[in-house]
Parts: sequence; structure tokens; C-alpha cells
Amino acid sequence: MSVPGSDPVLAGLVAVEALIRAGDLARAGAALETIRDSAPNDVRASLVEATLARAANESQREIAALRRACALTPRWVVPHLELGKALARADALEEAVAAVDKAVELAPNDLGVLEAAVAVANQAGSNASAERHLRAALALQPGNPLITRALAVCLFGSARYADAEHLYRELLAGGVQDPVDLASLGECLTQLDRREEAIACLERALELQPGDAAIRFNLALARGETPDTQPNEMTQALFDGYSGRFDKHLVGALKYRVPKRVAEIVRARYPDLRIDVLDLGCGTGLTGVYLGGVKGRLTGVDLSAGMVERARRHGIYTDLVHGDLREELRRSSAGSYDCVIANDVFVYVGDIAEIVADCFRVLRRGGLLIFSCETADDDERGFVLRPSKRYAHSYAYVERLCRAAGFADVSVEHIELRADGAVLLPGFIAVAQRD
Repeated sequence: MSVPGSDPVLAGLVAVEALIRAGDLARAGAALETIRDSAPNDVRASLVEATLARAANESQREIAALRRACALTPRWVVPHLELGKALARADALEEAVAAVDKAVELAPNDLGVLEAAVAVANQAGSNASAERHLRAALALQPGNPLITRALAVCLFGSARYADAEHLYRELLAGGVQDPVDLASLGECLTQLDRREEAIACLERALELQPGDAAIRFNLALARGETPDTQPNEMTQALFDGYSGRFDKHLVGALKYRVPKRVAEIVRARYPDLRIDVLDLGCGTGLTGVYLGGVKGRLTGVDLSAGMVERARRHGIYTDLVHGDLREELRRSSAGSYDCVIANDVFVYVGDIAEIVADCFRVLRRGGLLIFSCETADDDERGFVLRPSKRYAHSYAYVERLCRAAGFADVSVEHIELRADGAVLLPGFIAVAQRD
């Protein structure tokens, strides 16, 4: 193997890497250019260029350098794996999965490569790819509890609850009662409609981890009860893992139309957009994108740090808050907004009475509260919790709450919210006006 003293290209690249670590990117770039001029087909120079590009936050340049490295050494696993990671960071998720799949093809027995491939597949939401790599890893290390648990999570995500149940029972067969495995087994059994077994598992999990709000929520679900809200921890975990593919999946695959329609409603009411807007559960900022240039404040709030980071990239929001929308409403001064928006937010909250009242308080006279709901038939409570763990609300319940909070006018527009499998999910957009 060459050492820097006997390989002038390697010696130069080692010096470039030292400059990158020191943060001297300009000198590193100049030195690297000299090396590339003398050795244009040296794959190591392409890999160091990718390192430099990443340090400079130039994702497309990083990807181009790694593609060049793959072309120069098509049978070397490293550039393919690094290309997959870079594509995943750039949210080019389908290409990322293809790149790491190629890396696994080149090094099928390398656990490190398989682990990286699973991480990219999970980010892309590709359960089939993740399952394939996890099974390959499990074949290399049979009985490994970390791999077994990851495969069980993957199978649950693919709605293969019986297969996931088998793996969770395998994990628990050793005699160690892990509360996470017990709770996950309970969720599988709930989905399989074996409620008594599910309750027993979840009750034991709650005994071992009494402060866990998610276990308490899933236990209530197994018992057929309807909790008032989904725990923040569950919502946050869901969207932190979903943020990278959220826009493409929701708008493309699921045909999510609400942010665009809500933006149209706001623009019709305030054509000059000289307003202050509070976007509750702003996600990646789709509503802000559709609204465009709000002339006043546009404040977004979301539980998910990943979502807030992606909303920030649009450069549209004047303020972005990573936190609970209830706390942000309580912090906000009375009469501080012209419009409050909550798109696809109340599907994670059953009892919305307090939130609606707080929205009324922060609105100015004539202000609008606009929010979407999945449609439920009217009953005594006014909301139901579906097996999807999403809440649906009746229009009659929503109207009662809005009028009780003080809103003078409440209207509703029925809309197909998004695709749910092969079916379009019915819902509505409610518009409540103050005074």
C-alpha cells in the first residue's frame, strides 16, 4: 500500500484533507485543483473533492464528484455507498436507494454497508429495500436482537403484523421483558384484533415504563377507548422520520390538496396579503410556499425539528418555532394575528376545544381561523379515533366549538383530503371568522 512519501498524489490529498479539517476551504480547493490537473483519473481525488464539497455545503458538487468516482471504479463499494448517503442528504431518495443497493451488491457480506443501506432505505420509506438488507444482515448474524428488532419495525411499517408479532415474540422469548418490545407486540396484536392479548402486553409494558405516554395511548386504543389527543412524542417521532420525503410523498403519491386550497382561501380574503399569519403544524412549509409573499409576519410552529429545518430552507417564514402549538398559542399576545391556519393538525388531536378558544384569543377582529379535519359522523363526543391513530371530527362538533369560543361565522368546504390506499379520504376545511 502506498504511503504519502512514495505517492505524491496521496501526499497532496492528505495535505488537502488537513486543510479541509482546518476550515481553510479556499486553499484546499486550489491545492486539489492542481492535483486533479496532474492526475485527472485518480479516484482518490474525486473522493476528496466530495469531502471538500460537503464541507462547503455544495451538495450537487459532492454528488457529481461521487458519480465520477463511481464511473472511475465501478466495482469499488466505497464511492457507491458514499454516493447513496450524499443523495439521501439531498433528498434524492429514489436515486439514493439505487446507489446503496449497488453498494450491497458489491459487498453483500459487509455489515457496515448493510447498516448504511438500511438507514437510507428507511429515510426513503422503502420498506421492501430495508427488509431485504435486514434479512441479509440477520443471515450473517442470526439472533442478533438489534437486527431482529429493526426487521420487526420494518414489517410493522409494511402492515405485516403477524410477521412482526413472530419477531417480537422471539425477542421476548429469552426471558428479558423489554417494555419497548412488549409495547410493540401489543400494537401488533391490536392491529390483528386480538385485544385481550394486546391489553396484557401493553399493561405489562406500562408497569415497566409507567411514564410512557405512547404506551398509555396504545393501551387505551386496545381497550377501545378514545384518548383526547395523541401524545406529542408519537407525532414528533412520526414526522422527524418523514420530513425528508414529506412533500413528494404527500403531494405526489397521496395527492394532498389542503395547503393549496387554504392558500387560495386566504388570498381571496386578503388579496394584498398585508396580514400576520400563524401556521400551526407548518410541516415543511407547504402552506407558506403556496401563500407566497406575506407582507406581514408568517410564523410557523411544528413539533418536528426535521420539518422546521425544511420549512426554513424556503426562506419564506419570518419566524419558525420548534415546539408545541398549544404553548405557542399561550405565549402569543391577544389580537396578534389576522389569520391562524392548522392544516392536517387536528387529525392528531381529538378534543380541540382549548386550541380553538386560544386561536380566537390571538386573532384580531375580522380574523380567520382555517383548519382541516377528517370527516366523522356526529356522535356524543364529536370525534373518533381511527385504527390509523388519526382523529376524525364531525362538522356539528366543530361548529359548536367555534361558536362557543366566540366566532361569529363558521363555514365548511368539503374536500377529499388525500389518498388512503386506493380510496380518497373525505374531510373538510373549516373557516371561522371572528366578529
